[in-house]
Amino acid sequence: MIKGFHCPEGKGDLLFEDCLKCAASHENTCQFDYPILAAMQRNIREEEGISVSSLLNCLRKVILEVRNDVYLDPTQLYYAFRGQLFHAVIAQAQHDGAVCEGRFERTVAGITLSGHPDVIYPEQRKLVDYKSTRRIPKNDTPYANHSTQVNLYRYLVAPQYEVEHLEIVYFDMSEVKRVKVKLMDNRVLVAWLIPRIEKLKTGLQGGPLPERADSEGVW
Repeated sequence: MIKGFHCPEGKGDLLFEDCLKCAASHENTCQFDYPILAAMQRNIREEEGISVSSLLNCLRKVILEVRNDVYLDPTQLYYAFRGQLFHAVIAQAQHDGAVCEGRFERTVAGITLSGHPDVIYPEQRKLVDYKSTRRIPKNDTPYANHSTQVNLYRYLVAPQYEVEHLEIVYFDMSEVKRVKVKLMDNRVLVAWLIPRIEKLKTGLQGGPLPERADSEGVW
């Protein structure tokens, strides 16, 4: 469970309230002031149960973070925080009819899977996900796991919305690029999904830890 921040200035693991108290004093020596740290804390999303994001993460890491107290380094969290800021602005600017940041659930092999697609356009039967990245892909191929992620979202929302088009919008500090994503065959997707979700559930319930991921985070 996430308990606080790991101080980048050598004070060790601090509960959120202690870290924020330090920042509010204006005597902290780190580069993160109170509003940034407080906003980071508010935007930490701890899913109950199993989410699409957790399935695409290192399963061993996901389980260990649930079993143990976790303190996050703000310097490592900042990259995700920057992406969250962009997502918030985009969600506010969507046109009428767009379904933004909704939470969806679907039962798979008796296990509940949840997820938050960035935006669905029901009329166009289109699902779009936004990705903050250091560098825009040079070709029209999504980065690792992103294609699987949006296809999982498509599977997740299928009982409510028919999706025929998938797209990832990548952005870095200088440009934006839209990348179309191929639809995966549901049989192939479910064949990948079921063993993985069962392995994660077993570990979260106290069972054996999954094997370690390789250097690319792929099992």
